Formats: sequence, structure tokens, C-alpha cells
Amino acid sequence: MMRGYLPLLFAVASLVSQAQGNPDPYVNEADRYFQQMAYARAIEGYTKATELGAVNEHVTKRLAECYIHLGRTDEAERWYAMVVKFLNREPKDLFNYAEALKSNGKYAEAEEWMDLYLGTITTEGAPKRSNISGFARKFTSDMDRFTVRSASINTPYSDFGTTWLGPGKVAFSSARNATVGIERRAAWNDQPFLDLFIAEVTPGGDLANAGSMQGAVNSKVHEGPATASANGDVLWFTRNGYFNGKTQKSTSGINRLAIYKAYNKGGAYDQVEQFLYNNSEISVGHPALAPDGKRLFFVSDMPGGYGGSDIYVCRDLGGQWGEPENLGSSINTAQNEVFPFIGADATLYFSSNGHPGLGGLDIFAAKYLGLDEYAAPVNVGAPVNGMQDDFAFIIDTANKKGFFSSNRHGGKGDDDIYVFEMLAPLEQRFLCTGVVIDDENGSPLIDLEVQLLDKDGAVLGTTRTDARGEYSFPVEKDKEYVLKAEMKGRFPSEQHLSTARIEELQIVSRDIHLVPDAGIWLRGTTRFADAPGFVPGVVVSVVNMSSFYSESQTTGEGGDFSMRLQSNEEFEVLLEKPGYFSMSIPVSTIGMKNGIIVLNDKRELVLEAIEQGVAVPFKAIRWAQGDARLDETARTELDVLAERLNVNPAVRIEIGVHSDARDGIDAAKLDQRRAEAIADHLAKRGVKRDRLVAKGYGIARLKNHCAPGVQCTEAEHAQNRRVEYTVVEILP
Repeated sequence: MMRGYLPLLFAVASLVSQAQGNPDPYVNEADRYFQQMAYARAIEGYTKATELGAVNEHVTKRLAECYIHLGRTDEAERWYAMVVKFLNREPKDLFNYAEALKSNGKYAEAEEWMDLYLGTITTEGAPKRSNISGFARKFTSDMDRFTVRSASINTPYSDFGTTWLGPGKVAFSSARNATVGIERRAAWNDQPFLDLFIAEVTPGGDLANAGSMQGAVNSKVHEGPATASANGDVLWFTRNGYFNGKTQKSTSGINRLAIYKAYNKGGAYDQVEQFLYNNSEISVGHPALAPDGKRLFFVSDMPGGYGGSDIYVCRDLGGQWGEPENLGSSINTAQNEVFPFIGADATLYFSSNGHPGLGGLDIFAAKYLGLDEYAAPVNVGAPVNGMQDDFAFIIDTANKKGFFSSNRHGGKGDDDIYVFEMLAPLEQRFLCTGVVIDDENGSPLIDLEVQLLDKDGAVLGTTRTDARGEYSFPVEKDKEYVLKAEMKGRFPSEQHLSTARIEELQIVSRDIHLVPDAGIWLRGTTRFADAPGFVPGVVVSVVNMSSFYSESQTTGEGGDFSMRLQSNEEFEVLLEKPGYFSMSIPVSTIGMKNGIIVLNDKRELVLEAIEQGVAVPFKAIRWAQGDARLDETARTELDVLAERLNVNPAVRIEIGVHSDARDGIDAAKLDQRRAEAIADHLAKRGVKRDRLVAKGYGIARLKNHCAPGVQCTEAEHAQNRRVEYTVVEILP
């Protein structure tokens, strides 16, 4: 593909004559081309060096990088297969090798290498499984949504990047003028230079009568892609930096992308102007004008982005564009986001190789939510997307027909323009997938039934594992599920799943391990107290109370844990996670020889966040008139708090007792006695007294308008008459 989202060079040069038997001069010359991003020229030198025996780490890696930049994934795969074997390989080498494999349709291999890459990422919350095979199944599951055919105007040269010029015409980029005059070729990829052309849209949705755009837009460098106002009178277009007959290069000599504006004067686009935010040190390109003309989207590699090229937007401030704003992490990734287009309904269409896809660049749609926010991008799926680069998607105002570009196999040559019709609306679909594993030998279990249950235990669906031991279920957002598998000779096993935050991942993984049905196993599932879903990262420690031997396990994304216990022993199970109250639960295996102990059957494994300064009301503490004695119900509630405080010795609390306005200003004395009674009871249950602050507030902190003398209902007074505790400090 002629990857127009990257800086393109136009210098014409050739390798100097070198001594035939010495590879070093070829490597040095190729290195210079590589630094200038003249990858096609660099390949010539590196290839010659390998023929002379220089198949070393430097040359091999440079060849792999050149081919991946040029979209030559077959060659990139071949060279990266060598690169990843070097001891000094980098994480990006693993990523690029996986991308090359994916673009060549080798999804299982690509998944293995991408998972290795993800294992090198230390970013908190980053996924550790790529699910490339699962995504491939997902994105090819609804092939009838689109019809796709090649546009009639395609040539053996590069043709891509359509944009509407009103309802009946499009502009597009093409290298078809290669045979006119002296052929000029880009050092980037040794392809002819691009110009902008115009074609008519036929009644059947095809393109016809392509001709060169008239006026001052086309020059001696690359032009395209472009965007236009609703009626086609104003054109914004991409060009390598070139204005008023002068080439604009960076300090390192690179001719980067820039955006220009031109006006339609009698069918010719003239009066070329520069975009306010062009900068020779960065690339700015791929403009996309919103239908109302008030926002201009574009692509740039300017500093401060998420990596690669990001999509930005500028707003019309009354004749001048405001500062560029990055569209944020829901759209932009550490890789490349390119070719934005804004539909009539404000949906953002763009291409990316950073979001999950089928290979190379894939096309995505992000629904506009208002207030400058977009929904999670939806991969438009096959047959629009495929293993190669798919990009430059535009759709008509009826959201039915349009065009996109691709360098897929079977075209007329290089990039081609394709015509599509969308027969059904796009919708986001979510999957749960995983592998069922025999824990005794670590092997996947094939042709085994897996059940999907709702949170109440009702079976929603069944499936069987494939040849890789994998299963897959469609799931809905904001639901809780249980995944269950069992077989003879193994204990049944479950994994839990919440889809409350599934939009970004789209596919979630839950491996199910089946253990031999011998011995005693402790299992449980932790969940949040004040939010949907299960708690990952909880350290579950089991302490043998006879030997004091302990072992630990950390809960996964489903909040599940499973540990083996000795028979005829007493244990203490401690659950800990930073920022949450810890829990301690006794467990006994006295008299047991084998079986499963489900800890959730003994106590709700609900983790509550520790929030300093937030008052927590007691539910069962009531006082007799003028009395400070605790009844049995109150003491039972305080015993639960005492246990929590003993398990969390770093927490210091304040006990606050409050009265309503009818009790008068002297109520604080009685409230203080009541607060002291609570603190004394907690101290008798083992809580150190210096961790307890007792405060009787009386009517000093009323929660509503019910001050002395104000008429209020009993319910309103009850809001002020309360007993609560507040975490005031967490000791080191």
C-alpha cells in the first residue's frame, strides 16, 4: 500500500557503486536511506548486503522494518521470523511480527506472538491476551451486512482515498499519471507520485469518467487524500510540504505531510492556502470536514499524542480554527489512526492498526455521543475489512452506499477503490472466549461441553470446545455470567464474568481449569460492595493454624480463586487488596477427605473500599430515652465492626453520635456517653483504644433544615438522629 498517512519522500537517488565483495558500504548507504524513510531504496542496499553475507541482526531487523512500513507483509514476516530469535529483540519486534502474521491470515500464530508482546507491557489495566483468533471469528461472522465490488475506474497504479464533491462526484488520489512526461518515483516506496482526480458517481453507485483535478492543487509532490465542503466549493487536501513553488522540509531533511485549502473557480481548484497548524517538523494530513463545516478533523504525529499517528479536531471559532484537540484514548491508540471521515449523523469512521482487527489497517465506526465524546469504536467487519490494509471509508447521507480503499489481493494493482452497500446497521457485539484446561497435565480439553449461565444459575447456552480447547459465547453488556465445565474424573469448575466494562475489550477471556476429583479444594469469588462486577487482584492467603504454613493466590479478572487444602486441619483465610477492607474467615477440613469448600457459602466475599472522611451509618444501634446502654442487636452489629477493625489494624476511626434539634443543646453530653459506650465495646472485642475516637455531637451537625424551633416531620428529624463511624486515618 502507498501508506499516505506517513511522511513521504520524493528525492530521486540510486545506490553508489561499491566494491563487490564488501557489504559495509551497501549497509551504510542503506542506513542513510532508512533514516530518510526512503524504505524502497534502503531495501536495495540491505538486500545486496545480505547477498554478500551480512545476514546479521542489524541488517535483518532493518529489512523487516522496511517491509512492514511498505505493507509488504509476506517479506516482513520472513525477516521478522529471524529478528524475534535474536537475544536483543525488542517488544515492538514481537508486535510487528504478530501484525505481519495477522495480515497474512495466520491468526493462531499471530495470537501467540501478540500475547508474548502483551506480556512485556507493564501498563496497569493493559490486556494480557490478544484474542486475535476470537476477533477474526467475530469480525467475519456477519458477511451479509455489506456487498462489495471493485470500482470501474481502478488502474494497475495506486487508486485510493475518495471524498465527496457534492452528491454526484468524488475526488480521489491516484498514481495513474505515471506515463505522462518524465516519470517521477517516490524514494519511500519506488512508486509514481500521487495526484488528485475527480470521478462521477453513476446511478448504480459505481465511479466513471475519471479525470485529473484542474487548477493549482496537483504539483510535483504527492497530493491526497482530501475533503470538501458540502457543496464541493472548498477543498482541503493533503500534500507533502510544498507551497508557492518551495519545498518545506524538516531539519532532518524529511518532507512531511501538510494540509492545504483551495477554492473551486469554474471547475478548477485554485487560490491554494496553507492550514494554520502546518509544521515542517511534524506531519499534518488526512483532513475530514464535518458536514456543517464547523469542525476539521485531521491526522498528525505531533508530540503529546498516544503514539504513531492520532486523530485531532479543530473548531471554527468564527473565521479561524481553534487549537488542535486530540480525540482521546477511546479513539487513538499507541499505533496509527488515519483517514477520518464524518458521516451525516456525526459518526466518526477511521482506520487503525491499533484497535483489534483482521490485519493491517481496519475500518472502524465510532458513534458520536455528544459533548465531544464518542462510543467505543466498532470494527465494521468483513467483507469491508480483510487481512490487508482497508481504509478511506466514506458513506452517503442515507448511510447506505459509499466507497473505501484497500490493497487486498485480487485487485487491479496496489491500492484500489471499492464500492459498497450497507444492508444492515452496524452494531457492537461482545464475546466471551477461553480455553478449558486439564489442570493435571496442562493440556487443552477438546470436544468438551461448556455452559453459559446467568447470575441466578439459569443455563443460557451450551457449546463444545474446538481442536484448540477453545470455547466462545456471545454476551451482552452490563450482565453477570457464570461459565461452567465438567468431565468425569474432575471436579466441576466455574469462572465468573461481568460485562460492565466490556466496550473497550469487546472480547473477554476466561480459562477454565479442571482439577482431579481428589483431595479438598477451597474456592470462592470476590465481588465489589458498591459496584457491579468481580474484584481482580485480591490476594487470598490460606494459613494452616497448626503449622502456620501459608500460601497465597491472586484473583483473576473474574474474582475467582481455587486452592488445595490438607484434610483434618484448621485454616484462616485472609483476603487483601490495597484500598479495601481486608477479610478473615475460618475454614475447617476436620473430618473431610475430599470435596469442594465454597467460601462464598460461609460469608459474602464482598470487598468494600476504604474511604477516608466518609461517614458510614450504623443500621441497628437504637437507644432508650436518656440511656447510653447498648442492646443485644447493637452489640451484634458492633461485633462485626470489631472483627473488621482487628483484621485491618492500620485503620483508625471516629465514632460519631448525633441528636435531633428537639433534644436541645445539652444533647452532646448524652451523645458523648453513647459514643464512649460504643468505643468501650469495640475495645472489649480486641480493638486498641487508641484507634478509636469517640465524639458526641449533639445538635452541632444537623443534616437538614430542622434546627431548634423549626417544624419538621418525624422522618426529617430522624435524618439528624444518627450513629456512624468514619475512617479518619490509615496508619503506615
